[in-house]
Amino acid sequence: MWGLITEQMLHRRSRWVGYLAALVIVGVAYAAGRWAWPSMQVYPFFFYFPAVFLSAVLFNHRAGYVAAVAAAVLVTLRLEPWDSFWIAQPRDQFAWLAFLIFSLFLAALVEELRRSLHRTRCAEHEARAAEQRACAAEEQKDLFLREAVHRFKNDLTIVASLLRTQERRIGDGAAKTMLVNTTNRVQVMARVHDRLRIGPGAAAEVNTREFIEELCADLQASLVDLRPVAVEVRAEPHSLPHDQAVAVGLIINEAVTNALKYAFPDERSGTVSVSFVRRGPEFLLRVKDDGIGFDPERAPRAGGIGRRLVQSMAQQLGGQLTVEPDEGRPGTVVSVTFPQASDARAAEPEPGRKRSAAVEG
Repeated sequence: MWGLITEQMLHRRSRWVGYLAALVIVGVAYAAGRWAWPSMQVYPFFFYFPAVFLSAVLFNHRAGYVAAVAAAVLVTLRLEPWDSFWIAQPRDQFAWLAFLIFSLFLAALVEELRRSLHRTRCAEHEARAAEQRACAAEEQKDLFLREAVHRFKNDLTIVASLLRTQERRIGDGAAKTMLVNTTNRVQVMARVHDRLRIGPGAAAEVNTREFIEELCADLQASLVDLRPVAVEVRAEPHSLPHDQAVAVGLIINEAVTNALKYAFPDERSGTVSVSFVRRGPEFLLRVKDDGIGFDPERAPRAGGIGRRLVQSMAQQLGGQLTVEPDEGRPGTVVSVTFPQASDARAAEPEPGRKRSAAVEG
């Protein structure tokens, strides 16, 4: 209560200080006018406009109004009849009235400019505060996303380890083959999360060169005992979103595994080449081997999980999958052409489109 009363008293005191200061400024203008320009006795308004403006700028519009009224009173002393508050001439009366109106308008205009400047400063302050809050929220979101990616990668690694343990307990057969394939697919997803980079706006991206080279090295290491086959990689460094990187990794896993297992029978040596390049607005993924190849006319129309998975991943990328013999030489080429992420979301597979496939699961 006492604080409110004290604040009101200080506000009133500052208001009266402004009024008094405005009167002093007008008095100085009056004295300066009489001293600097004695011949200015017809319309002695020159020195009063700055006084009104200065009072309104230094204090407020009320002080400007006080200065305008005080200046109008002092102006009458310099109009005929001299040193009198009466204005005899109609022309002088009109000039005096115009001076008073313009002075009041000037004080009001200065106050409006002051308020506009105050609103602008408040808006800038709020904008800076909002930007700081947004940056803090963005950093917090990035932190949460990094933690989630790390935890999910660890979970996938645990799942892969459990599957590996189960593999050792199962004898040779279809069940073990399916379990091995499932483990490899889980490891592909784990490797994608291991290579994730959290970019601006919490965008999770993967460097294609690092990811594909490490993935192919793992595949060759795990299957080298099956066939003496080299794996060559030529991947350009591009940034792929998380969902596209998972799809690309699974396609490479299925295609390379299929080539290492089935394209080189009877301990044949050979090469599997993996390339990932950008062509205009699209990416081209190609897995090519120089093995025994296949006959497109005799390729099965239905197939295992691997083939269906590759087709599903190509469709998810919004791209086109082709599996065909290598032109002019033995071997098979698996190609997937797909648009960049912004275009892939809008792309839809054409109805009735036929895709040739010879990827075994």
